[in-house]
Amino acid sequence: MDRNTDMFSNLPSSLLIIIASFLPFKEAARTCILSKQWLDIWREVANIDFDESNFVKLDESEENQKVQREVFINFARQFIENNSQQVIETLGLICSRPGNFPVDMQNIVMFATSRNVRGLRLDFSDPAWREDEIMNHEAVFELPSNVYELGQALETLKLFSCRFDASKFTNFSAIKSLSLGWININIGSIVAILESCPLLETLRLKKCWNLEHIEVSKPGLRLQNLVLDKCDFRDEWLFIEGPKFQFFKYSGKVGQFHLENQREMVEAQLDFGMQSEFEEVGVFLYDLLLELFAARILTVCSVFLQIIPSGDEPLGLQAPLNVRNLILKTALHSNEYWGIKFMLRSCPRLEMLTIDIGPARIFPDYEPPYPFDPEKFWSRNFQVELSVTTTLRVVNVKGFKGTRNELYVLRYLLNFGRAMEELNLYVSNEGGDNGENREFYMGRAQQVLGFYKASRNVSMSVL
Repeated sequence: MDRNTDMFSNLPSSLLIIIASFLPFKEAARTCILSKQWLDIWREVANIDFDESNFVKLDESEENQKVQREVFINFARQFIENNSQQVIETLGLICSRPGNFPVDMQNIVMFATSRNVRGLRLDFSDPAWREDEIMNHEAVFELPSNVYELGQALETLKLFSCRFDASKFTNFSAIKSLSLGWININIGSIVAILESCPLLETLRLKKCWNLEHIEVSKPGLRLQNLVLDKCDFRDEWLFIEGPKFQFFKYSGKVGQFHLENQREMVEAQLDFGMQSEFEEVGVFLYDLLLELFAARILTVCSVFLQIIPSGDEPLGLQAPLNVRNLILKTALHSNEYWGIKFMLRSCPRLEMLTIDIGPARIFPDYEPPYPFDPEKFWSRNFQVELSVTTTLRVVNVKGFKGTRNELYVLRYLLNFGRAMEELNLYVSNEGGDNGENREFYMGRAQQVLGFYKASRNVSMSVL
């Protein structure tokens, strides 16, 4: 067969539509430039995304943004007018000014429901809203009544800055994934939703407010994934009894957590960056770790590392964690040293350590559990963790700049990591790929290559 033959030219349009449907909507639209055969293929794809960010440039003037938003809405209008598909899989609509186009918003949602859409994503939040600010923003759109009529056709639903009637979720008995964000919602509505959606496997709450607390205790729930992202709880209290999670993510302030019988946990991500004060809450984090003991992948933040040694056991958990892959979101500040030691000691089966270096909230009133000299901390003066000497095989460092603290930690891991097989340094791009800063960081990385290595089998990469 001629190598120059275009294999796609022999395929029927029906198959090309299926192929294009696997592409992101923006990329599917770009296929129209390939040939006449592809000109209208993208208009019949099963997965549709109307995203204003592809049209509206937030760094331009309000007047320009207004014109760009009009172009975006005209594009959506023409698309639904010319679409002949009887069934679509998913539809996403992202528009931060829905009030300026109420009829179009209704028409787009009606288009989705008339095609028995299985996944509906409606995001009316404003990109200018800050996730870490205290201010709450009222929802700017009301979920159209025809959405509730989808019944068992709907499997995935995302509502951001979109009001809804929780009592009507009884129609959504087939939903498996639900994401709610930027809305005023109470625990009563959450409980009502859980009771109405027995097949729900994933629940995500992002920047929701007016929540008294979180309680998930209904027997028989299939919930496997729970994400609580920067929600405003009146009481920082979370109670889980019944569901056996595989994935748990929490981002917010430190609170009291009770997650019973989480033996099937695969991954947990903990981010307490919204904690504004260094308080005596280490015991809460200590108890949370014990309840996440089964997780094989664990991500913790800088605030966690600073607070965790202030609990009852400053040197590590009495009961070991099952963590094999530990991810530290850290500034590698000396305030975090005891917390890093705590985690290395609490994960005796650790195989992979990722040190993700970036800006962090450093508490000025931090008090270490014991007096120490930061420059001598990563040396034989302190007991070397069992995980470092016997099980740790791979170390990844992201955002490497070669600071003194980074070099201390890497020397320690190489000096005592007898089982290490890989060290991968991902050099910081600060200043650009070709900037002087990056060249300096690359030079520091070369120093690491010369450190003494306890393992003869370790390979080192600078990327």
